[in-house]
Amino acid sequence: MGPSSPATEAPSRRVAIVAGIRTPFIKAGKDLQKLGPLALARHCVLGLIERHEIDPGSIQALVYGVTVREPGRPNLAREIVLEGDLPKSIEAQTIASYCITGLRTVTSVAEAIATGRIDMGIAGGVESLSRADPNTFRESTTGLSMGEHTEITRREWNISRERQDELALASHRNSISARAKLSAEIYPVNGVMQDSGPRPDTSLEALSALEPVFDPEGTITAGNASPVTDGASAVLLMSEDRARREGREPLAFIRAMEYGAIDPGDGLLMAPSVVVPRLLKRSGLRLEQMDLVEIHEAFAAQVLANASAWEEGWKGDPTGPLDWTRVNVSGSSIALGHPWAATGGQILTSLANEMKRRGAGLGLVSVCAAGGLAGAMILERT
Repeated sequence: MGPSSPATEAPSRRVAIVAGIRTPFIKAGKDLQKLGPLALARHCVLGLIERHEIDPGSIQALVYGVTVREPGRPNLAREIVLEGDLPKSIEAQTIASYCITGLRTVTSVAEAIATGRIDMGIAGGVESLSRADPNTFRESTTGLSMGEHTEITRREWNISRERQDELALASHRNSISARAKLSAEIYPVNGVMQDSGPRPDTSLEALSALEPVFDPEGTITAGNASPVTDGASAVLLMSEDRARREGREPLAFIRAMEYGAIDPGDGLLMAPSVVVPRLLKRSGLRLEQMDLVEIHEAFAAQVLANASAWEEGWKGDPTGPLDWTRVNVSGSSIALGHPWAATGGQILTSLANEMKRRGAGLGLVSVCAAGGLAGAMILERT
């Protein structure tokens, strides 16, 4: 979608996020390393169906995402249907767009519901980064890793090591405080019931002692960057009428969606600086109206740089100050982990659940991605 393209919005029917689950997010090379993308994805989708008592015969579409694909399975979504013994009539497609893959799968199902083509579907994503080639973590056009690019951004935006570590600490503390709530969203796999990432014992002192990992003179460490992670997520979407007919209370509704891109040379993970202001403007809303804000934490430096760009109006209209007490209130990727294609579903599920708990009216999601891409969504409960 180019800079002049309109935001993607439901033209006629409201789309409800009805439910969502995920596997535990586990550091690559650990408890989930022997499970490939299909096994993790199938387990998660079938878990959503079981936990929320979904009639498999009512599922009209499955859109699933994966970045690191399993050899011989080019359409993972269809393999989930076939190997999961689901009705063969379910249409299925697979999407790959790095860290915004999960948002893209939700968008695909939501647009089909909004236009009346279907009434319900499942979206989600999976990543088995235990199996990823090291080159997967590099930007093909520049030869630099995502972390090396973020070090460049960190210097350009004058992001301090202290502020990065403070954000990382908040991610861990918030996720630990929210552990009971987050556990309710997890569907265990092979006896693993909790994320491996959140650390109750971390501190600013411990974080500040870590060495930089991408640049000897840099400030990005294993403590203020998201860990390489395995995991899967799945989200149930329905038209508002369908949800009501089935007696299901929507967690939230998708109000608007937006995608965009910038030149990676301007900041590989800085496209949210374009996408979020554009989404707010076209939705007629202000950042200060967002009761909750979810910013994907690929790196603490990237979160802080994009927030500064929003406030200053770097490549879009200034949004005004960001209220950090509303940001990532249950932690985010630095603490929880980041299986790329699964992150979108995890963030949307956690946000929608938290909006319901708090009676929040509006929630914003911002996710950056390699290639200079980004996606954003606004959820509402009105």
